[in-house]
Amino acid sequence: MICRILLLIILNSCLCATFVVNVTQSSYQAEENHSITLEWTFTTTPDRSWRYLFILCQLLASDKGIILYQVHDGVEVSESQDEQFSGRVQSDKDVLREGRIRLHVSRLRTEDSGLYLCDVETNDGSGSGSLQLSISVQKNIAAVPGKNVSLPCQIPNKKPDVFVKWTRPDLEPEYVFLFRDDQLDPELQNPSYQNRVDLQDRQMKDGDVSLVLENVTPNDRGTYECRVFQRAANRRKRRSLTFDPIAVIFLDVAPPPENMKGRTEDGSSHQRAGLMAVAGLIITVAVGVVVINKYSSFLKK
Repeated sequence: MICRILLLIILNSCLCATFVVNVTQSSYQAEENHSITLEWTFTTTPDRSWRYLFILCQLLASDKGIILYQVHDGVEVSESQDEQFSGRVQSDKDVLREGRIRLHVSRLRTEDSGLYLCDVETNDGSGSGSLQLSISVQKNIAAVPGKNVSLPCQIPNKKPDVFVKWTRPDLEPEYVFLFRDDQLDPELQNPSYQNRVDLQDRQMKDGDVSLVLENVTPNDRGTYECRVFQRAANRRKRRSLTFDPIAVIFLDVAPPPENMKGRTEDGSSHQRAGLMAVAGLIITVAVGVVVINKYSSFLKK
């Protein structure tokens, strides 16, 4: 009897040891308002009853887990889904029996960025698998030389205690702005941006880490990337909230347009209009002189 019990324990341990939850992709990158499919796989046995199947997939926020998908005793529990994902997550039930969890997430938001963990438990064992999702905002912004411009960026889930890095990959060094320990770090900053950039709000209220660029020049034209990092438990170390930028901004610097009266800020159009008027007057006088001369010749005859 004891031998049988020991054998059962050993067999069960072997089964649990072979039960694995994997991800088909460790990290995903997508744009705001687009859709994406997240997928996990787990060990399954053919013809196994699904009455004992538990799945819990969550977005791990700073203070809690945000549920986007749950299965209890083989039945999907939509009521447990967090409001953040309400109406935006659909599961592919046809592949679940194959040991695949496939979740389609639509209308992506920046706050959907983060680490996703799926815990799975079946008769064969239990395990978990995680993946990283980064949602970026991509925008085109036009600016005028000599003016100021704001490049928008928002921290996902409004996580506190972060430092911000704005870069322009086509430059060397690429750092446009680095803000940590509640102050600007100019050590690695590209010289062309010194004394011209700052956060729109250094308090980062509501997660706003937008960058203000002053006195825009044509050389500022390019692609800007915003990343944020969070201080870890060890205050000497930091970890990235996202592997990819949370905002990608293309800044186009165009010459100042003419106003309603056809004048530019330097008055060049006004000068051109004056020159054209003088030229017109000269032509008119010349034509008048020719006509008068011809008329005088006609009278003499």
